[in-house]
Amino acid sequence: MTRTPEKQRAEELPLSSESRISPANPETREQSSQPVVSVGIDWTDSAHAYALRAPDGTTHAGEFKQTPEAIGTLLESWTRLYPDARIEICIETSRGALINALLESPHVTIYPVNPNALANYRKSFAHGGGKSDPVDAQLILQYLESYPERLRPLRRDEPQTRELATLCEDRRRLVDQRVALANELKALLKVYFPAILLLEPARIHAEFIVRLLLKFPSLEQVQAAGRTKLRKLLFGIGAKAIAEKRLDVLMNATPLTSDAVAIRSCARRVQAICGLLDSLNRSISSYDSEIKKLVKTHADYVVVASLPGASHKTQGRIIAALGDDRSRYANAAAFQAAAGIAPLTSQSGKQRYVSSRWACTKFIKQTFHEYAGLSITKCAWAKAYYDLQLSKGKSTHMARRALAYKWMRVTYRLWQEREAYDDVRYVERLKATGSPIAERLSPAA
Repeated sequence: MTRTPEKQRAEELPLSSESRISPANPETREQSSQPVVSVGIDWTDSAHAYALRAPDGTTHAGEFKQTPEAIGTLLESWTRLYPDARIEICIETSRGALINALLESPHVTIYPVNPNALANYRKSFAHGGGKSDPVDAQLILQYLESYPERLRPLRRDEPQTRELATLCEDRRRLVDQRVALANELKALLKVYFPAILLLEPARIHAEFIVRLLLKFPSLEQVQAAGRTKLRKLLFGIGAKAIAEKRLDVLMNATPLTSDAVAIRSCARRVQAICGLLDSLNRSISSYDSEIKKLVKTHADYVVVASLPGASHKTQGRIIAALGDDRSRYANAAAFQAAAGIAPLTSQSGKQRYVSSRWACTKFIKQTFHEYAGLSITKCAWAKAYYDLQLSKGKSTHMARRALAYKWMRVTYRLWQEREAYDDVRYVERLKATGSPIAERLSPAA
Protein backbone atom coordinates (compact mmCIF):
# COMPACT_ATOMS: atom_id res chain seq x y z
CA MET A 1 0.00 0.00 0.00
CA THR A 2 1.24 3.50 -0.80
CA ARG A 3 0.64 6.80 0.84
CA THR A 4 -1.88 8.75 -1.22
CA PRO A 5 -1.88 12.53 -1.79
CA GLU A 6 -5.24 12.63 -0.01
CA LYS A 7 -3.63 11.12 3.06
CA GLN A 8 -0.72 13.53 2.93
CA ARG A 9 -3.16 16.45 2.92
CA ALA A 10 -5.43 15.00 5.61
CA GLU A 11 -4.30 17.47 8.25
CA GLU A 12 -5.06 20.41 5.93
CA LEU A 13 -8.70 19.53 5.29
CA PRO A 14 -11.33 21.74 6.93
CA LEU A 15 -13.11 20.04 9.79
CA SER A 16 -16.48 19.17 8.32
CA SER A 17 -19.39 18.98 10.73
CA GLU A 18 -19.97 15.52 9.34
CA SER A 19 -17.48 14.56 12.03
CA ARG A 20 -16.92 16.55 15.20
CA ILE A 21 -14.28 15.71 17.75
CA SER A 22 -15.86 15.97 21.18
CA PRO A 23 -13.85 16.51 24.38
CA ALA A 24 -12.01 13.59 25.82
CA ASN A 25 -13.13 11.90 29.00
CA PRO A 26 -10.11 9.88 30.16
CA GLU A 27 -12.01 8.41 33.11
CA THR A 28 -14.56 6.71 30.85
CA ARG A 29 -12.19 4.08 29.49
CA GLU A 30 -10.60 3.37 32.87
CA GLN A 31 -13.76 3.11 34.97
CA SER A 32 -15.99 1.27 32.52
CA SER A 33 -16.38 -2.44 33.17
CA GLN A 34 -17.18 -3.11 29.52
CA PRO A 35 -14.34 -4.91 27.73
CA VAL A 36 -12.56 -2.93 25.00
CA VAL A 37 -11.22 -3.98 21.61
CA SER A 38 -8.50 -1.46 20.66
CA VAL A 39 -7.72 -1.08 16.96
CA GLY A 40 -5.17 1.02 15.10
CA ILE A 41 -5.81 1.52 11.37
CA ASP A 42 -3.36 2.90 8.84
CA TRP A 43 -5.59 3.88 5.95
CA THR A 44 -4.91 4.38 2.25
CA ASP A 45 -7.10 4.91 -0.78
CA SER A 46 -7.93 1.29 -1.60
CA ALA A 47 -6.78 -0.90 1.31
CA HIS A 48 -5.99 -0.53 4.99
CA ALA A 49 -3.68 -2.19 7.52
CA TYR A 50 -4.91 -2.76 11.06
CA ALA A 51 -3.53 -3.89 14.41
CA LEU A 52 -5.96 -5.13 17.07
CA ARG A 53 -5.64 -5.86 20.75
CA ALA A 54 -8.38 -8.08 22.17
CA PRO A 55 -9.78 -7.74 25.72
CA ASP A 56 -7.65 -10.73 26.79
CA GLY A 57 -4.46 -8.95 25.66
CA THR A 58 -3.82 -10.95 22.50
CA THR A 59 -2.95 -9.02 19.33
CA HIS A 60 -3.96 -9.55 15.73
CA ALA A 61 -2.93 -7.77 12.53
CA GLY A 62 -4.14 -7.82 8.97
CA GLU A 63 -5.40 -5.88 5.97
CA PHE A 64 -8.80 -5.22 4.43
CA LYS A 65 -9.96 -3.56 1.23
CA GLN A 66 -11.90 -0.32 0.94
CA THR A 67 -15.20 -1.93 -0.07
CA PRO A 68 -18.51 -2.00 1.83
CA GLU A 69 -18.45 -5.80 1.80
CA ALA A 70 -14.93 -6.10 3.22
CA ILE A 71 -15.48 -3.49 5.93
CA GLY A 72 -18.85 -4.99 6.88
CA THR A 73 -17.43 -8.49 7.08
CA LEU A 74 -14.51 -7.36 9.26
CA LEU A 75 -16.74 -5.45 11.70
CA GLU A 76 -19.13 -8.39 11.85
CA SER A 77 -16.27 -10.78 12.68
CA TRP A 78 -14.99 -8.51 15.47
CA THR A 79 -18.50 -8.20 16.90
CA ARG A 80 -18.97 -11.96 16.76
CA LEU A 81 -15.62 -12.69 18.43
CA TYR A 82 -16.10 -10.06 21.14
CA PRO A 83 -19.88 -9.70 21.53
CA ASP A 84 -19.82 -7.74 24.79
CA ALA A 85 -16.93 -5.41 23.92
CA ARG A 86 -16.92 -1.93 22.50
CA ILE A 87 -14.60 -1.35 19.56
CA GLU A 88 -12.31 1.68 19.81
CA ILE A 89 -10.58 2.60 16.56
CA CYS A 90 -7.76 5.10 16.24
CA ILE A 91 -7.12 6.48 12.75
CA GLU A 92 -5.32 9.42 11.10
CA THR A 93 -8.42 11.08 9.66
CA SER A 94 -11.81 12.37 10.78
CA ARG A 95 -13.66 12.04 7.49
CA GLY A 96 -13.82 10.08 4.27
CA ALA A 97 -15.11 6.81 2.88
CA LEU A 98 -13.67 4.59 5.61
CA ILE A 99 -14.99 6.83 8.40
CA ASN A 100 -18.48 6.81 6.88
CA ALA A 101 -18.44 3.01 6.70
CA LEU A 102 -17.14 2.55 10.25
CA LEU A 103 -19.72 4.91 11.73
CA GLU A 104 -22.47 2.62 10.43
CA SER A 105 -21.66 0.21 13.26
CA PRO A 106 -23.19 1.08 16.68
CA HIS A 107 -20.35 -0.78 18.43
CA VAL A 108 -17.57 1.44 17.05
CA THR A 109 -16.07 4.56 18.61
CA ILE A 110 -13.56 6.41 16.46
CA TYR A 111 -10.63 8.38 17.86
CA PRO A 112 -9.03 10.56 15.14
CA VAL A 113 -5.40 11.53 15.58
CA ASN A 114 -3.55 14.26 13.71
CA PRO A 115 -1.15 12.81 11.09
CA ASN A 116 1.56 15.20 12.30
CA ALA A 117 1.27 13.77 15.83
CA LEU A 118 1.74 10.24 14.48
CA ALA A 119 4.63 11.30 12.26
CA ASN A 120 6.51 12.74 15.23
CA TYR A 121 5.58 9.73 17.38
CA ARG A 122 6.98 7.43 14.68
CA LYS A 123 10.30 9.31 14.68
CA SER A 124 10.85 8.44 18.33
CA PHE A 125 11.02 4.76 17.32
CA ALA A 126 12.33 4.95 13.74
CA HIS A 127 15.20 7.44 13.77
CA GLY A 128 16.22 6.52 10.24
CA GLY A 129 12.84 7.53 8.83
CA GLY A 130 11.74 4.09 7.60
CA LYS A 131 8.05 3.18 7.69
CA SER A 132 5.51 0.63 6.54
CA ASP A 133 1.73 0.40 6.81
CA PRO A 134 1.62 -2.62 9.19
CA VAL A 135 4.17 -0.96 11.48
CA ASP A 136 2.21 2.29 11.38
CA ALA A 137 -0.95 0.42 12.36
CA GLN A 138 0.91 -1.00 15.36
CA LEU A 139 2.13 2.48 16.33
CA ILE A 140 -1.39 3.91 16.04
CA LEU A 141 -2.68 1.15 18.32
CA GLN A 142 0.14 1.90 20.76
CA TYR A 143 -0.71 5.61 20.65
CA LEU A 144 -4.37 4.84 21.39
CA GLU A 145 -3.46 2.76 24.43
CA SER A 146 -0.72 5.07 25.71
CA TYR A 147 -2.39 8.47 25.39
CA PRO A 148 -6.15 8.02 25.87
CA GLU A 149 -6.44 11.42 27.55
CA ARG A 150 -5.18 13.14 24.38
CA LEU A 151 -7.74 11.54 22.08
CA ARG A 152 -11.32 12.58 21.66
CA PRO A 153 -14.14 10.48 20.25
CA LEU A 154 -15.66 11.47 16.95
CA ARG A 155 -19.20 12.77 17.19
CA ARG A 156 -21.51 13.67 14.33
CA ASP A 157 -23.50 16.88 14.32
CA GLU A 158 -27.21 16.97 13.61
CA PRO A 159 -28.17 16.35 9.95
CA GLN A 160 -29.14 19.99 9.38
CA THR A 161 -25.77 21.26 10.62
CA ARG A 162 -23.88 18.66 8.61
CA GLU A 163 -25.73 19.58 5.42
CA LEU A 164 -25.16 23.29 6.00
CA ALA A 165 -21.46 22.69 6.65
CA THR A 166 -21.12 20.63 3.48
CA LEU A 167 -22.90 23.31 1.46
CA CYS A 168 -20.59 26.02 2.79
CA GLU A 169 -17.40 24.03 2.28
CA ASP A 170 -18.37 22.87 -1.22
CA ARG A 171 -19.37 26.40 -2.16
CA ARG A 172 -15.97 27.63 -1.07
CA ARG A 173 -14.26 25.05 -3.25
CA LEU A 174 -16.31 26.22 -6.23
CA VAL A 175 -15.37 29.83 -5.47
CA ASP A 176 -11.68 28.87 -5.34
CA GLN A 177 -12.02 27.16 -8.73
CA ARG A 178 -13.70 30.27 -10.13
CA VAL A 179 -10.92 32.51 -8.82
CA ALA A 180 -8.28 30.33 -10.50
CA LEU A 181 -10.15 30.37 -13.82
CA ALA A 182 -10.80 34.11 -13.57
CA ASN A 183 -7.09 34.76 -13.09
CA GLU A 184 -6.30 32.63 -16.12
CA LEU A 185 -8.94 34.47 -18.15
CA LYS A 186 -7.50 37.82 -17.18
CA ALA A 187 -4.01 36.74 -18.20
CA LEU A 188 -5.27 35.54 -21.60
CA LEU A 189 -7.17 38.74 -22.29
CA LYS A 190 -4.03 40.78 -21.66
CA VAL A 191 -2.34 38.79 -24.44
CA TYR A 192 -4.79 39.52 -27.25
CA PHE A 193 -7.95 41.39 -26.08
CA PRO A 194 -7.05 43.96 -23.36
CA ALA A 195 -10.01 46.17 -24.32
CA ILE A 196 -12.26 43.94 -22.17
CA LEU A 197 -10.28 44.93 -19.10
CA LEU A 198 -10.92 48.61 -19.91
CA LEU A 199 -14.61 47.96 -19.17
CA GLU A 200 -13.52 47.83 -15.51
CA PRO A 201 -15.86 45.10 -14.30
CA ALA A 202 -16.01 44.60 -10.54
CA ARG A 203 -15.04 40.98 -11.23
CA ILE A 204 -13.68 39.50 -14.43
CA HIS A 205 -16.08 36.56 -14.02
CA ALA A 206 -19.07 38.93 -14.01
CA GLU A 207 -22.06 37.56 -15.93
CA PHE A 208 -22.01 40.22 -18.64
CA ILE A 209 -18.30 39.65 -19.33
CA VAL A 210 -18.75 35.89 -19.55
CA ARG A 211 -21.81 36.26 -21.76
CA LEU A 212 -20.02 38.69 -24.07
CA LEU A 213 -16.90 36.55 -24.49
CA LEU A 214 -18.86 33.37 -25.08
CA LYS A 215 -20.50 34.97 -28.10
CA PHE A 216 -17.76 37.34 -29.28
CA PRO A 217 -14.34 36.16 -27.98
CA SER A 218 -12.22 38.64 -29.97
CA LEU A 219 -12.17 42.39 -30.61
CA GLU A 220 -12.74 41.84 -34.32
CA GLN A 221 -15.93 39.88 -33.64
CA VAL A 222 -17.12 42.42 -31.09
CA GLN A 223 -16.72 45.35 -33.43
CA ALA A 224 -18.27 43.40 -36.32
CA ALA A 225 -21.36 42.65 -34.21
CA GLY A 226 -22.23 46.33 -33.87
CA ARG A 227 -23.69 48.41 -31.08
CA THR A 228 -27.23 47.02 -31.28
CA LYS A 229 -26.26 43.40 -30.64
CA LEU A 230 -23.78 44.38 -27.96
CA ARG A 231 -26.35 46.56 -26.23
CA LYS A 232 -28.61 43.53 -25.80
CA LEU A 233 -25.79 41.60 -24.15
CA LEU A 234 -24.97 44.47 -21.81
CA PHE A 235 -28.61 45.23 -21.00
CA GLY A 236 -29.39 45.19 -17.30
CA ILE A 237 -25.82 45.51 -15.99
CA GLY A 238 -26.36 49.00 -14.59
CA ALA A 239 -27.24 52.51 -15.63
CA LYS A 240 -27.71 53.19 -19.32
CA ALA A 241 -24.87 55.70 -19.26
CA ILE A 242 -22.46 53.04 -18.01
CA ALA A 243 -23.55 50.61 -20.72
CA GLU A 244 -23.08 53.23 -23.44
CA LYS A 245 -19.67 54.17 -22.08
CA ARG A 246 -18.58 50.54 -22.24
CA LEU A 247 -19.89 50.26 -25.78
CA ASP A 248 -17.78 53.26 -26.76
CA VAL A 249 -14.68 51.62 -25.26
CA LEU A 250 -15.22 48.43 -27.26
CA MET A 251 -16.13 50.08 -30.55
CA ASN A 252 -13.19 52.50 -30.43
CA ALA A 253 -10.58 50.04 -29.15
CA THR A 254 -7.44 49.29 -31.14
CA PRO A 255 -6.33 45.65 -31.60
CA LEU A 256 -3.26 44.65 -29.62
CA THR A 257 -2.10 42.18 -32.26
CA SER A 258 -2.98 41.16 -35.79
CA ASP A 259 -1.54 37.65 -35.45
CA ALA A 260 -4.48 35.49 -36.58
CA VAL A 261 -3.10 32.30 -35.03
CA ALA A 262 -2.61 33.93 -31.64
CA ILE A 263 -6.08 35.47 -31.73
CA ARG A 264 -7.80 32.22 -32.71
CA SER A 265 -5.87 30.18 -30.14
CA CYS A 266 -6.54 32.59 -27.30
CA ALA A 267 -10.18 33.09 -28.29
CA ARG A 268 -10.75 29.34 -28.30
CA ARG A 269 -9.28 29.02 -24.82
CA VAL A 270 -11.23 32.04 -23.56
CA GLN A 271 -14.52 30.49 -24.71
CA ALA A 272 -13.63 27.25 -22.93
CA ILE A 273 -12.85 29.13 -19.70
CA CYS A 274 -15.99 31.26 -19.98
CA GLY A 275 -18.07 28.12 -20.42
CA LEU A 276 -16.66 26.81 -17.14
CA LEU A 277 -17.14 30.18 -15.44
CA ASP A 278 -20.75 30.32 -16.61
CA SER A 279 -21.38 26.90 -15.08
CA LEU A 280 -19.63 27.87 -11.84
CA ASN A 281 -21.57 31.13 -11.59
CA ARG A 282 -24.85 29.24 -11.86
CA SER A 283 -23.74 26.54 -9.41
CA ILE A 284 -22.53 29.06 -6.82
CA SER A 285 -25.80 30.97 -7.13
CA SER A 286 -27.68 27.72 -6.52
CA TYR A 287 -25.55 27.00 -3.44
CA ASP A 288 -26.23 30.53 -2.16
CA SER A 289 -29.98 29.94 -2.42
CA GLU A 290 -29.75 26.62 -0.57
CA ILE A 291 -27.58 28.09 2.19
CA LYS A 292 -29.92 31.04 2.64
CA LYS A 293 -32.91 28.73 2.92
CA LEU A 294 -31.28 26.28 5.30
CA VAL A 295 -29.55 28.74 7.62
CA LYS A 296 -32.85 30.45 8.47
CA THR A 297 -34.27 27.21 9.84
CA HIS A 298 -31.26 26.35 12.01
CA ALA A 299 -31.56 26.45 15.79
CA ASP A 300 -28.53 28.78 16.05
CA TYR A 301 -29.84 31.27 13.50
CA VAL A 302 -30.80 33.62 16.32
CA VAL A 303 -27.10 33.84 17.21
CA VAL A 304 -25.58 34.35 13.76
CA ALA A 305 -28.40 36.55 12.41
CA SER A 306 -27.58 39.15 15.06
CA LEU A 307 -23.92 39.50 14.03
CA PRO A 308 -23.47 42.84 12.22
CA GLY A 309 -22.39 42.56 8.59
CA ALA A 310 -22.76 38.78 8.30
CA SER A 311 -24.44 37.61 5.09
CA HIS A 312 -26.34 34.34 4.89
CA LYS A 313 -23.21 32.68 3.51
CA THR A 314 -21.12 33.91 6.44
CA GLN A 315 -23.85 32.94 8.91
CA GLY A 316 -23.86 29.42 7.49
CA ARG A 317 -20.08 29.18 7.74
CA ILE A 318 -20.08 30.32 11.36
CA ILE A 319 -22.72 27.71 12.26
CA ALA A 320 -20.64 25.08 10.45
CA ALA A 321 -17.51 26.18 12.30
CA LEU A 322 -19.16 25.96 15.71
CA GLY A 323 -21.21 22.82 15.20
CA ASP A 324 -23.79 21.51 17.69
CA ASP A 325 -21.63 20.21 20.54
CA ARG A 326 -21.35 23.02 23.12
CA SER A 327 -18.68 21.06 25.03
CA ARG A 328 -16.43 20.68 22.00
CA TYR A 329 -14.25 23.63 23.10
CA ALA A 330 -13.35 24.03 26.76
CA ASN A 331 -13.40 27.82 26.43
CA ALA A 332 -13.11 30.66 23.94
CA ALA A 333 -9.31 30.40 23.98
CA ALA A 334 -9.50 26.78 22.84
CA PHE A 335 -11.82 27.83 20.01
CA GLN A 336 -9.44 30.62 18.96
CA ALA A 337 -6.46 28.26 19.05
CA ALA A 338 -8.24 25.60 16.98
CA ALA A 339 -9.03 28.23 14.36
CA GLY A 340 -5.46 29.50 14.25
CA ILE A 341 -6.54 33.06 15.07
CA ALA A 342 -4.79 32.97 18.45
CA PRO A 343 -1.04 33.61 18.10
CA LEU A 344 1.48 30.91 18.97
CA THR A 345 4.16 31.60 21.59
CA SER A 346 7.46 29.71 21.51
CA GLN A 347 9.97 30.15 24.33
CA SER A 348 13.39 28.65 24.92
CA GLY A 349 15.62 30.05 27.65
CA LYS A 350 15.65 33.83 27.33
CA GLN A 351 14.30 33.78 23.78
CA ARG A 352 10.60 34.21 23.17
CA TYR A 353 8.80 34.30 19.81
CA VAL A 354 5.19 35.04 18.94
CA SER A 355 4.07 33.91 15.50
CA SER A 356 1.01 32.94 13.49
CA ARG A 357 -0.48 29.53 14.15
CA TRP A 358 -0.23 27.38 11.02
CA ALA A 359 -1.55 24.11 12.45
CA CYS A 360 -5.22 24.92 12.59
CA THR A 361 -8.63 24.34 11.04
CA LYS A 362 -8.25 26.66 8.09
CA PHE A 363 -11.95 26.73 7.25
CA ILE A 364 -12.71 28.34 10.64
CA LYS A 365 -9.76 30.72 10.38
CA GLN A 366 -10.83 31.87 6.94
CA THR A 367 -14.44 32.25 8.07
CA PHE A 368 -13.75 34.62 10.95
CA HIS A 369 -11.00 36.51 9.11
CA GLU A 370 -13.45 37.29 6.33
CA TYR A 371 -16.25 38.09 8.76
CA ALA A 372 -14.02 40.57 10.60
CA GLY A 373 -13.64 42.47 7.32
CA LEU A 374 -17.40 42.49 6.78
CA SER A 375 -18.12 43.74 10.31
CA ILE A 376 -15.98 46.86 9.85
CA THR A 377 -18.63 48.49 7.65
CA LYS A 378 -21.58 47.67 9.92
CA CYS A 379 -20.24 47.89 13.48
CA ALA A 380 -18.84 51.10 14.99
CA TRP A 381 -16.66 49.50 17.66
CA ALA A 382 -15.26 46.98 15.14
CA LYS A 383 -14.26 49.85 12.84
CA ALA A 384 -12.74 51.72 15.79
CA TYR A 385 -10.73 48.68 16.86
CA TYR A 386 -9.58 48.04 13.28
CA ASP A 387 -8.42 51.66 12.94
CA LEU A 388 -6.67 51.40 16.31
CA GLN A 389 -4.67 48.42 15.09
CA LEU A 390 -3.74 50.23 11.88
CA SER A 391 -2.58 53.22 13.91
CA LYS A 392 -0.17 50.90 15.73
CA GLY A 393 1.48 50.04 12.42
CA LYS A 394 -0.29 46.73 11.85
CA SER A 395 -1.02 45.61 8.30
CA THR A 396 -4.61 45.28 7.14
CA HIS A 397 -4.54 41.49 7.51
CA MET A 398 -2.99 41.69 10.96
CA ALA A 399 -5.66 44.19 12.00
CA ARG A 400 -8.41 41.95 10.67
CA ARG A 401 -6.95 38.94 12.43
CA ALA A 402 -6.89 40.86 15.71
CA LEU A 403 -10.51 41.88 15.18
CA ALA A 404 -11.42 38.28 14.32
CA TYR A 405 -9.85 37.25 17.64
CA LYS A 406 -12.32 39.50 19.46
CA TRP A 407 -15.30 38.41 17.36
CA MET A 408 -14.52 34.76 18.06
CA ARG A 409 -14.65 35.41 21.79
CA VAL A 410 -17.96 37.26 21.43
CA THR A 411 -19.44 34.60 19.15
CA TYR A 412 -18.34 31.77 21.41
CA ARG A 413 -20.13 33.35 24.37
CA LEU A 414 -23.30 33.95 22.35
CA TRP A 415 -23.18 30.37 21.09
CA GLN A 416 -22.80 28.97 24.60
CA GLU A 417 -25.68 31.06 25.93
CA ARG A 418 -27.79 30.77 22.75
CA GLU A 419 -28.24 34.53 22.79
CA ALA A 420 -28.44 37.21 20.10
CA TYR A 421 -25.69 39.82 19.88
CA ASP A 422 -26.58 43.19 21.45
CA ASP A 423 -24.33 45.95 20.12
CA VAL A 424 -25.53 48.54 22.63
CA ARG A 425 -24.81 46.21 25.54
CA TYR A 426 -21.33 45.41 24.22
CA VAL A 427 -20.42 49.08 23.72
CA GLU A 428 -21.60 49.88 27.24
CA ARG A 429 -19.34 47.12 28.50
CA LEU A 430 -16.39 48.59 26.61
CA LYS A 431 -17.03 52.00 28.18
CA ALA A 432 -17.45 50.52 31.66
CA THR A 433 -14.11 48.72 31.46
CA GLY A 434 -12.30 51.77 30.11
CA SER A 435 -11.40 50.08 26.84
CA PRO A 436 -9.33 52.23 24.43
CA ILE A 437 -11.86 51.26 21.77
CA ALA A 438 -14.56 53.20 23.63
CA GLU A 439 -12.44 56.34 23.51
CA ARG A 440 -12.45 56.23 19.71
CA LEU A 441 -16.22 55.89 19.47
CA SER A 442 -18.33 58.96 18.80
CA PRO A 443 -20.95 59.90 21.42
CA ALA A 444 -23.69 58.71 19.03
CA ALA A 445 -22.19 55.22 18.99
